[in-house]
Amino acid sequence: MPPLVCHETLMDFEDSASIAYVESLFTGRLMDEPALVSASQTAYALALSDALSQQESLALVRPAAEEHEHGQQ
Repeated sequence: MPPLVCHETLMDFEDSASIAYVESLFTGRLMDEPALVSASQTAYALALSDALSQQESLALVRPAAEEHEHGQQ
């Protein structure tokens, strides 16, 4: 069964190595192996580079929210 929800947390520390925590519907995994942490950081950076800006996101979502609100009245 594929995960329905996936959440990733990247943690950097001044005095120790970075770690990544990945959570899905039924499990969570703390990763401290440098190669896996680096891969997680790269995946996050790639996703972030494809994301819309906050202003662009609002411009995309606001009309749908207004349409939904007017449909509820």
